[in-house]
Amino acid sequence: MEATLPKLEGRVRIFEDVSGRATKLLAFAELIIADAFVIKGIRVLKKDEAGNDAPFVVFPAEKGKGVAAERWFDLAHPVTAEARSAASDVILTRYRLACEAGQATARG
Repeated sequence: MEATLPKLEGRVRIFEDVSGRATKLLAFAELIIADAFVIKGIRVLKKDEAGNDAPFVVFPAEKGKGVAAERWFDLAHPVTAEARSAASDVILTRYRLACEAGQATARG
């Protein structure tokens, strides 16, 4: 039996670094699942500071403590490849729309 994914919605806030330093962080995002559950702390990143690559989605994680201080542990993430792809698509689509809206506002 094939499982169907619940309704997914994304909210994206473009990251504006006022320090002027190069950064890999492009935006923060939230994923709303079935109008009932939200995952916050999702980030949209690029691989290098020059921005010569496609953005990708990173789900929330925290750095370990004590003996595990060098490891990162997922806090929330999709369980299947299908769910990861669907969640990433929703967030990246919202990211692109936010970028386009920002450019339209700047052109004003």
